[in-house]
Amino acid sequence: MKKRDLWTGIIMIALGLACLAASFLNTPLDSLLCGMFGALTAPGIVLVYKYAKYNSPKHAAQYRERLEQEQIDLRDERKEMLRNKSGRLAYLLGLLAGAASMTVFSVLGKLGAINEDTSRLLILFLTGYLLFQLLAGWVLYRLLEKKY
Repeated sequence: MKKRDLWTGIIMIALGLACLAASFLNTPLDSLLCGMFGALTAPGIVLVYKYAKYNSPKHAAQYRERLEQEQIDLRDERKEMLRNKSGRLAYLLGLLAGAASMTVFSVLGKLGAINEDTSRLLILFLTGYLLFQLLAGWVLYRLLEKKY
């Protein structure tokens, strides 16, 4: 692995720890900072671990095989077609979800159900939307891979 991966991991861990330290200051952003701590520290630890593992002499052959397989997967026309098709289908599902959400928020507004909790509702919805898009892309890719 490249030295850049190691430094990226170390910087992510440092930023995560800085977010954790900032969360102890009792600000309104405490929960957000704790979330950023986890979101930065966990991938940083994984990057540092992978760098240490794949740079050891006993895993050099395994790392070369992994790189070769990644290159094959990136250039495989069938897998590229499947990635494109799953992305398109996930996008179309996202459009349908967006249209449905506009309808739901419109009805809630007309019924007077949206008040100061609107921002919380929108944030939860957008989080769900993001997770839906990611999950839909993954599931559709797997289904298409089995089909073809």
